[in-house]
Formats: sequence, structure tokens, C-alpha cells
Amino acid sequence: MKLRKLIFLTLFAVLSIASCFRYSIVDFSNEEERTDPLIKDLENYQENYNAPSINNLNFLSFDETSTKCDIRPEATEADFYYFAPFLKAKLNTEGQQTEFENGCFKKNVFKIEKISNEETILSLDSSEPRGFFCKDSYIISLFNFHKIHVNFLKGQHKISLKNLTDNDILDLKVNGVRMFAFCQGFLTSTHSFIMSLKLYLGGIGKNPDSIIPITRPSVPEYMEKANVDFLNRYVNNQLIKREQYGNAVLNFDISEIKTGDFVAIYRLDGLDPLIMFGTGSRIGHSAVACWIDGELYVLESQDGWYWPKRGIQRNKWSTWVEWAHRADFHVAILPLREEYRNKLNVEKAIQFFESIEGTPYGYRNFLFSWIDTSDKNIPKFVDHETISLLFTIVEKVSRTAVDTILGEAINIRVGTKGKLIHEVAYEAAKKNMTFESVLAIVEEEGWEYSDGVNYVCSCFVIAFYQHGDMFGDLQFSPNEFTPKDVYQLDIYDRSYKDKRPQVCKDADPELEYCQVMGKYQVNLPGYSSITPYSHMNENCPSIAPEFVRTEGC
Repeated sequence: MKLRKLIFLTLFAVLSIASCFRYSIVDFSNEEERTDPLIKDLENYQENYNAPSINNLNFLSFDETSTKCDIRPEATEADFYYFAPFLKAKLNTEGQQTEFENGCFKKNVFKIEKISNEETILSLDSSEPRGFFCKDSYIISLFNFHKIHVNFLKGQHKISLKNLTDNDILDLKVNGVRMFAFCQGFLTSTHSFIMSLKLYLGGIGKNPDSIIPITRPSVPEYMEKANVDFLNRYVNNQLIKREQYGNAVLNFDISEIKTGDFVAIYRLDGLDPLIMFGTGSRIGHSAVACWIDGELYVLESQDGWYWPKRGIQRNKWSTWVEWAHRADFHVAILPLREEYRNKLNVEKAIQFFESIEGTPYGYRNFLFSWIDTSDKNIPKFVDHETISLLFTIVEKVSRTAVDTILGEAINIRVGTKGKLIHEVAYEAAKKNMTFESVLAIVEEEGWEYSDGVNYVCSCFVIAFYQHGDMFGDLQFSPNEFTPKDVYQLDIYDRSYKDKRPQVCKDADPELEYCQVMGKYQVNLPGYSSITPYSHMNENCPSIAPEFVRTEGC
């Protein structure tokens, strides 16, 4: 629930910044707006280039495709998430410079002229404009200092950062001063924003009879189509429609389901496809089956807006299936191999579950089961620096949401408590650690956050197995496992295909497991292929769309 709220806030924050580019220059360092009207820029442009009078200009005539985006080759068209900024340059030493090409000016030289607390001076020397009325827009950023610069004119431009603290200077020298650019103009960014919003806006309520369609638990058709398109083009996941069984819940003897069987789930709701995009997974949610006192339950860590219960919970199979079906879940049951089923100490596993039942969903390790490295987990068309920028901006709007997803987790990694993102960056810099290296620190099981220990869905499943002694003496943190990591473990019965109930064979002849429900198939590349080992999944890359996993990571 909080994660989706954070996503909405981030989407709107980025669009707001893009709109600022069109009309003003904003200095976020002291939350004070300084507007340099476009009229003045145009008057300068007219004087320098003998341009037509500003009275004859249409402000909407500026080039909408004003940034060269090597990491987003199709950025001239609106697309999912393309409204987000990206890193263009990063410098951390006085006298250091870098050259790059951009949408308006072909040649740009960005340089640190001087570093001091009173006034740090940057320069941007731009030349070779592509058009008469083009412009380049940038965000100049430290962790606690964000400044927008809109460049209409060729020549050298001085950018002054005044009254920096000692911590700001330390941040600059360790993490660098970052220059971000936008791939698209405001109008195209708005279109991209609307496309992205469609991935999430729907299926957010619990009442299936609500008169407002988006507040029902079911996924609206437009939302389904947007997510199918996103997965196809960004994750290379071509979903296969289950024409005959798409709206059905398969009816078979539930005694086929055993304690410890993995319940693999995805929902076309924006969030699950985002998890797939980041990790390479083909599912976005994880649960585990468990027989308790003669009743089959589904145990999970869950906090969906559409779900009647929150936190780590148990629900009877019949109830869970009803809720899952009306929320448009895609569900498959992955049976444990007998070797691992026999290793699982069910009594100890259930005791572990009961010890944490009712605790909140593990938001604080949501990002960190995925991010294992300083530079090899973020999709190619964005970067760590952009994500950090967005979090620092959204933090000013909703600190609670950012603390829940990021703030508390990075604080614990540097040995602090209650500090803002930029303050954590300062503490890390004092230890000569970049912010990216902080994000890559292994999430340890048992870390105490403000609401206790945290387990996101996949981490909970692995912890259930681990506390049930299924992995023997192997040492690893369950909090480092994504949904993909769970289904790729070589612990499942690969010979189950021909032993499945007949209805499962009829519905999905090619699958090795039984898919209980869903409009599209649950296909799992790499299913049951990685032998468990100590310290697994602590430093694994996962860059889309190849998602190459290095051996032994």
C-alpha cells in the first residue's frame, strides 16, 4: 500500500519538475522558487541571434524532443517511465570536466571551476545548436541541493552553488555533483506520464461491487493491456493467454498441495511488472502452502490495497482463492521435491511463522532483496543517481513513505537512526563510501526496524524454509531473495508434469506445475535450476532485458 503511494508521489513529482523546466528555474536547496521569466530568456535570445520579436512567438513551439538520450533511443515518442530524468554527467574534483552531446546543443563541456563553501562555481560551455528555438534543460544536484538550469543560449554559462556546508562539499567530493537531463519536452513527458499512470491506476479497492471501477479489486482492461505491453517490450516477457481457462479457477483435490509448496503469483497491476523489470522475475508475489490442524492455508506477507488483510498472515485455501481470483491473480503451485520436503521441519517452520504472524509487511527490505550491486541492478534507461534524486525530492513531500521504503534501511546500514537521505549520504561519505555502495550492503535477517523485523513476500517464504531447517547448514540471508530467486532454487519436483491432476494437464499441457488461475500463463525460465549455496544472492546483477546472473553471486 505504501509502496504504491510512493510510486504515485514520485510520478507526480517528476512531472512537476518537468513542468518547471517549461516556465522557471527552481532552487530546491532552500525550498524557495526563483523565477526567471521565459520572456527575459527570449529577449536575450533575440538580441544574440537577431531572432523575431517575442510578440510573434508561440511558447509551445519549442522543440519537444530537446534531449539526446543514448540510453533511451526511442525517446522522441512517449513511452513508459520516459518522463524521468537521467544522469548526463558527474564530476567531483576541481578542474575536472566532461564533454557530451545533447538534444539542442551538439557540444557541451561541463566543468567544476571552483569548490568552496561560500561559492562553488560550475560552468557549462554549449555550442553547435541544432535549431533556432531549441533548448536543453538540466537538474544540477547534490544530495541536499537541487537546481534547475534551462539553457537557451550558446556560449559559457556559470552555475553558482552558494553557501554549501562542509557536508555538502564532502558529498560533492565523494558522490559528485550530478547533472541530470530530461529525454522529452513537457508535452511528450506528460504523455509518457499518463502512459505510466495507466500501469497502476486501477484495482486498488476491496469491494468488487464498488460503483467506481478503479476501486474494485479486479484489474481494469486498460490497465491489463498497458502492463502486457510493458512486459512484452521492456522485460521480453511475451505473456501467453489461456483462452479457455483464463477466467476459471481449476478445481482439483487440494490434497495434491503439500506443506512447503511454493505459491507463485503475479498481478498485472504496475507493481508486479515493475518488480519483474528490476529483477528479471516472471512473478511479483510469493506465498507458501501449509497444512495446519488439518486445514490448508496460504501463508504470506501481503499489503495490497485490494487485499482484505495486511501484514504477515494465514488464510484458508478456499478464502484465499476467492480473494485472489477477484483480484485477478495469476497463481501456480510449485511442488517441493521429496528430498527437500523431507528436510523441512514443518513444526519448526510453523513456529517461526506464528512468532511473526501479524507483523507488518516488509517494506524496508523491498528494495534490498533486489539491489545487490552498486551499478548492475538498475535498468539501463535509468540509474542509481536518478533514483536517489527522486527519493530526496519526494522525501520533502512525504518523509514517512520514503522512510518506510528507503530511509530506515539506509540508516541502519551506516549505523545511524532517523537521518534524512542526504544526512545518510554525508555519514557514508565520511567513511569514504558512495551512496550506491550503501544500497548494495547485504540485508541481514533480524534487523530491527521501527515496526520490528521485516520480511517482504519472497523473503518470508525463504525464511519459512530456512527456519524449518530445509537448507541444513547453509548460511545466507533470506532477506536477499527476490521472487525469481525463490522459483529458481533447485528444490522443486521437475518430474511433476505427468503427475499433475488431469485438469492441470488439460489447461496448460506444457507447464511442469499446476496453474490454478489467471488469464495468462505463469512461465518461469530457469525454474528449479540453481543449487542452494551459502551467501547466495548477495551480489547478483539483474539488468534488463538480458538479466544475466553471474555464477556464484
